Amino acid sequence: MKVEVKFFARCREIVGAKRRELELEEGVTLKELKELLMQEYPDLKNLKLLVSLNHAYANPKATLNDKDEIAVFPPVSGG
Repeated sequence: MKVEVKFFARCREIVGAKRRELELEEGVTLKELKELLMQEYPDLKNLKLLVSLNHAYANPKATLNDKDEIAVFPPVSGG
């Protein structure tokens, strides 16, 4: 299955891209995807990462489906 991962702020700088399309096995969870990204981009481990699934915060145990959109970003604050 294919999913699209979008990167924001510092995450985008570390990855060097705004988005990536990834080919994953069926049954991969959001948590497993996050771990895969941290293996590929070790500097992501230095950040507290927030992850959304199809424009909503999701449980890390959520199973991904074909064509899902995942966003990865550090916490944001306003003022």
